[in-house]
Parts: sequence; C-alpha cells; structure tokens
Amino acid sequence: MGPDICKYGDTYYIYFTVATRPRSNYVVWAKSPYGPWSDPIDLHIGHIDPSHVVGEDGSRWLFMSGGKRARLSDDGLSVVPGTEEVIYGGWPIPEGWITDGYALEGPKLRRIGRYYYYLSAEGGTAGPPTSHMVVQARSESVNGPWENAPDNPLIHT
Repeated sequence: MGPDICKYGDTYYIYFTVATRPRSNYVVWAKSPYGPWSDPIDLHIGHIDPSHVVGEDGSRWLFMSGGKRARLSDDGLSVVPGTEEVIYGGWPIPEGWITDGYALEGPKLRRIGRYYYYLSAEGGTAGPPTSHMVVQARSESVNGPWENAPDNPLIHT
C-alpha cells in the first residue's frame, strides 16, 4: 500500500497505511530525511494509499483510495473531524473491458504550474491481466472539478 513521502515547511512526513483490522493510515515526521523519525501517529481514517497535497489556500489534504480525501490539521498530524469526502469519481471504464472492479487507488497529486494533477490506478491489481491501468485528471483547484485526460488510460496492462 503506497506511502507518500513529502516535505512541508521544514518538516518531512511519511503518510502510510497499516493493514490492520480496521485498516488505518498513519504519519511519522522528522526534521531531516535521515531521521530520527517520530513514533507513528494513527490518523484514525481508513482507505489506502494516502497522498499529501497542499491546496491553493495553504490547506493540507490527505487524498486516499476511492477518490476520497480528508483535511489535515495545520501540523499535518491529525485529520480534521467531519472533513472526509469523495472528491474524484475516476475515469469511466468503457463497457466490455474486463477488470477486477473499479478499484480507484494509489492517488498521487502534484501541483505543476496552475494545475493540480491527479494520477491514480484503476481497474484492480488482483484480477485479470488486462485490468490494471493508470489514469490522470487535472484541476485548477484542489477542490475540483477534475477533468479526465483525453488519452486515458495512460497505460493499461
């Protein structure tokens, strides 16, 4: 389950999923990429594959599988209660394609110029050999709306 390593201000963060029951996401932080790293902090939010991104207004967000996101506290060490929401519906898989299911996961978001780019896996990783693909969308705001790339999927098994 894909972790996200980022630097915000003068602090490094690693956001990652632990496959416990129930599944949860955690964060560790350090002032140097070489450590020492903090003890893991449970963010008490499920889903998988967290990705940290900073909004155009300076807000901090954690994007996760299923097109979901939640707002992070200013220090990035907790989730703001009641902020979890679906922000991206993924790329519509054409009828007749054989996949393992929708399985929108592994989001990685980056701001480049005036756009936020949302890169994600879709179609499942455990199903038929033709199911796994990578899709992309972009938006001028971390809040959307997200415009799917016209040449999706970018890659398809």
